[in-house]
Amino acid sequence: MAKKFEEPQERGDFFKSLGTLFAGFMARSVEEAIRGLGPKLHRPPGALDEFAFLTACTCCDRCIRACPENAIRKAGANMGLALNSPYIDPRAIPCFLCVALPCVTECDDGALVWPERTLADGTLVEGAKAVRMGTATVKPRLCVTYERELREPQACRICVDRCPYPEEAIRIGAPSEGETVGHPEVNAEACTGCGICVFACPTLEPAIIVEPRQG
Repeated sequence: MAKKFEEPQERGDFFKSLGTLFAGFMARSVEEAIRGLGPKLHRPPGALDEFAFLTACTCCDRCIRACPENAIRKAGANMGLALNSPYIDPRAIPCFLCVALPCVTECDDGALVWPERTLADGTLVEGAKAVRMGTATVKPRLCVTYERELREPQACRICVDRCPYPEEAIRIGAPSEGETVGHPEVNAEACTGCGICVFACPTLEPAIIVEPRQG
């Protein structure tokens, strides 16, 4: 049975416990520091949590070479400790969610793993549909479906039509009272974060973005 904290302990046990606590504190501090040293990057499908990903990835470029769409890039010198690691810029080229996910299968470092997740209803999904690179978010001030000063609302569903999982990951909601058109609505559970909606958005500055997954 484990000793209670207030019970007498041998000197060795005390310092062992203290060392374990200190090591845990330092590990968390290092992880938090590393997370804050660079920008949040949109990682390829199957990426581990950011700290674990940076620890495992050897920047071998195999996932970059394996991507048939040339969507995966190498992080530049302004990316802090993420230098040379793989990431995706959805506005330039999004992830097209290849069925076989060659970037994942080519990763020998274990930084990218075959995606699997359980939905809220208990359904187990794997492969492309289980990818969670981030979550799309609509910017009302930029989206043409919203009325703004000197701008009438316009019906638009390009983000829905281009989405690999239309009506599941994103849909056009019913217009609210007093509105003439509906707006894009994202289902965070179904969104893969592929960024195709960002790529397809017709506004000069995309009215929809993907917040990269960090944990």
